[in-house]
Amino acid sequence: MNKIIIAILAIIILGGGIYYWFFFGQQTKKIEEAITNLPTSIQSEIATDNLAVNNLPATNIKPDFQPPINRADERVTKKPFGVFITPQNSPIQPEKFSGFHTGADFEIFPEESNAEVEINAVCSGKLVLIKHVSGYGGVAVEQCELDNEPITVLYGHLKLASISLNVSDELQTGDKIGNLGMAESAETDGERKHFHLAFHRGEGIELKGYVQNQEELTQWIDPCLYICDN
Repeated sequence: MNKIIIAILAIIILGGGIYYWFFFGQQTKKIEEAITNLPTSIQSEIATDNLAVNNLPATNIKPDFQPPINRADERVTKKPFGVFITPQNSPIQPEKFSGFHTGADFEIFPEESNAEVEINAVCSGKLVLIKHVSGYGGVAVEQCELDNEPITVLYGHLKLASISLNVSDELQTGDKIGNLGMAESAETDGERKHFHLAFHRGEGIELKGYVQNQEELTQWIDPCLYICDN
């Protein structure tokens, strides 16, 4: 009985293969013959279109960027990119700033209050600034490329003493930049302990943490589009 069943299955599979070859093979042959009979100019256009389709770039692939801090997507809980902040509506009180937030703030976890929190390079590029900046405390700025366009990446609220790099150093994605500054100290310019990350279009260094209209905000890019998982 088993031999009969196996024989029947073999006949079905063989018959299906013959049908597929005959039907689809003949159809493919007819299409090829039809294309061959077309004018040369049209044949060239068809070949070019096929080449373009086969070489379309992949979409929804992030560039060579990575989070600057572990569990990055869990930390943007108070001031995401683009939120409009006033002293009245701010989740941080008291608040001394107002405007559209040009970056994303990454909060610390309770166990990190007195611990060293390392910040790493989100991309490969050249370090172009290391200094104390009003409103931030310690700041480092790196020049990178995003979608083949130049950007500057601002790393804010850093402990300058923890940065062992020099301006003009070349960084690789993941290289250590420094540690977060302590809360309410000169290292954070009196702010809470947190990390501010901003992507600004172009090669020029722009240090603004807030802008006053949405047109200005278009000069910045939401960093979470590239380094947050959610």
